[in-house]
Amino acid sequence: MKPSHTAIGIVVLLLSACFFAGLGGISGESGYAGLSPRFVPTLVGVGLAICGALLTWQGVRGGFRAMPEEDAELPSQPHSLRGLLWVAAGLLLNMALIGTLGFVLASTLLMVCVARGYGSRRVVRDALIGLAITVPMWLLFDFLLGINLPLLPIVGL
Repeated sequence: MKPSHTAIGIVVLLLSACFFAGLGGISGESGYAGLSPRFVPTLVGVGLAICGALLTWQGVRGGFRAMPEEDAELPSQPHSLRGLLWVAAGLLLNMALIGTLGFVLASTLLMVCVARGYGSRRVVRDALIGLAITVPMWLLFDFLLGINLPLLPIVGL
């Protein structure tokens, strides 16, 4: 048994319990598209409970196991302050610019910053991947779910 690994699983289980405890404070009346406002928090709570139970079980059985080929690829310095700063800057820029640039461009910028934080130097490729992810998401929200996300507020769209 690895106590530290087991503790991680227990903390995730406790986080799940917090989600379930908070459900009582959410009105059960129908919300958007006929779904209760409790639907997503319940889904997250169930997911956390499953992950927490599996993590706890692994911790009790000897700790988290990595495949041997995964161990060979682990970096000598697993934490990068510079990478964290790129990701944090991307999140802050996304929050600050989504109202001006719109969902698609702000989220594409976020993708570029996150990719840079993970070591990518291919800005154009990362931006194209960001567009390939965010345009379908915008279409899904706008046309299928009826949630109006700003496309390009700067030009009135």
